[in-house]
Amino acid sequence: MATMHKTLDSNAAVEREFNLLTDPQRRRSREEVIRTRPTRLHLFFTCALIALLLSGLALLLGPGPRALAATQGHTDGHVYVLNNNLSGSNSITVFNRQEDGSLTLRGTISIGGLGSLTAFGTTNAGTQGSLILTGDRTRLFAVDAGSDQISVVNVHDGHLSLAGVFRSRGAGPVSLTYQDGLLYVLNAANGRSAAANVAGFHVHANGTLDPIAGAIRPLSAPHPNPAQVQIDPLRRFLLVTEKNTNLIDVYHIHSDGSLSAPTTFASVGAVPFGMAFNLASPLHEFIVADAAGGPNGTGAATAYRLAHGNVHLINGPVPDHQIAPCWMVITQDGHFAYTSDADSHAISGYRIHADGTISLLNANGVTGTTPSDTFPLEEGLSRTSRFLYVLDSRLLLTPPGPATLSGFLIHHDGSLTSVVDPAQITLPFSAIGLAAE
Repeated sequence: MATMHKTLDSNAAVEREFNLLTDPQRRRSREEVIRTRPTRLHLFFTCALIALLLSGLALLLGPGPRALAATQGHTDGHVYVLNNNLSGSNSITVFNRQEDGSLTLRGTISIGGLGSLTAFGTTNAGTQGSLILTGDRTRLFAVDAGSDQISVVNVHDGHLSLAGVFRSRGAGPVSLTYQDGLLYVLNAANGRSAAANVAGFHVHANGTLDPIAGAIRPLSAPHPNPAQVQIDPLRRFLLVTEKNTNLIDVYHIHSDGSLSAPTTFASVGAVPFGMAFNLASPLHEFIVADAAGGPNGTGAATAYRLAHGNVHLINGPVPDHQIAPCWMVITQDGHFAYTSDADSHAISGYRIHADGTISLLNANGVTGTTPSDTFPLEEGLSRTSRFLYVLDSRLLLTPPGPATLSGFLIHHDGSLTSVVDPAQITLPFSAIGLAAE
């Protein structure tokens, strides 16, 4: 969710009045909202709807009459969704992934903490990395944006157990990154008097988070509306994208996990949002989704090289001709990148060439589509990048509808074929994060 100036209101637990009820401009038909959504995305909801959605999704993880487990086919992996619950306890919903990429609901587990929508921004809203899975697939880290906490969750063959809930050392955590025992969180501080920061932790074998001295650092400004924090593959640098300032921050990671002060680089594209490193590239390449900058409010993607802590342009911005490309993933083989276009219910694919340059897979920028009343947000790849999963939001509808999931088989040429029926999946409208394996 990006340059459409999407608005995410504050938690239902404390929000008693809603502009939607008094603003005639917002009382539009569902059809008109969908036609005009390239200009603005507003989240509006009622306390009654929240209670209905949250109570209807109070499933228990594991076997039991209220948890639906897969009964057909072989479970080949899992997909995890951070529900970002606005009241009660935050939770994660688990799906079993079959060999053909289809999904069946496994259940939902409470992870403590509290969700938030305000924390993810009120203009150019949203972030990438609110729920992440470790490379060995044994642990999930999730933000509890409404209670300034991080939940650590152990994973064993799709079974989840809470290891602990820890303070994020800042206000409004929205994005996480992990590598080799180091965890860093991006505290956006949106809607808060505190300033945004990044903070680092050592992760112990039992899941305990130990704060690292000298690992709390500011961003370029107190409230730059940051989008994502990311460790580079060699664990030498930490990167942050800032949407409102059009900057990319780079911190040097010292041997003890502490951080240097940030060095800032101007983003070539407008509104730098989600990013991903190309793990197959010797160029130390990363690609950023640019949520704006193109004609008629369209966006693009830009390829960069990180060398000795400096950011260098490879090529771009390469327009995708769609509205609000915000989230970014790169396949394991380094051949393709995909960005979800939040206001175009589309997925744009890019081919990554040997020299690191990128080009569109499809001339119109549409490689895959999600249901026409959804706004595709966070993306996740299966462990071998055979499948791509996308969290589809319905925040804009009146009333807001439940989130769903789309899933695609990635072919050898980068094209996508749907393997999931979103109509069979129901998630809270507040859902914000996704991880897959």
